[in-house]
Amino acid sequence: MPIKPIDLQTLFMQLGQVGKQQAAERDAAAVQQSLQGNEAAKKQVEEAKSVRRMDEDKSGTGAVRPDERGSGERKGQDGRHGEAGEGHPDRETVTDPDLGTHVDLSG
Repeated sequence: MPIKPIDLQTLFMQLGQVGKQQAAERDAAAVQQSLQGNEAAKKQVEEAKSVRRMDEDKSGTGAVRPDERGSGERKGQDGRHGEAGEGHPDRETVTDPDLGTHVDLSG
């Protein structure tokens, strides 16, 4: 089937419109991805700025009891709280007698 001159004239008139449509289709994926990226960034900023309520059912977040000490201090073998050097008799505690007596004012 041969192409007639009238068919070419119709195709040439629509050529610019077809080119714009194909370019828009190619750019649509990039535009969609950038919009989703912007939405994700906005959501992340909002979550960072918001204050969330802590769940009550999380384990390990109990009330502080006055009879318990921090985890850094150890209990003695008899159940009493140990003092420094009481748990290890072979250790020697060295303290500086001048600690806290000199004040540097030159700053």
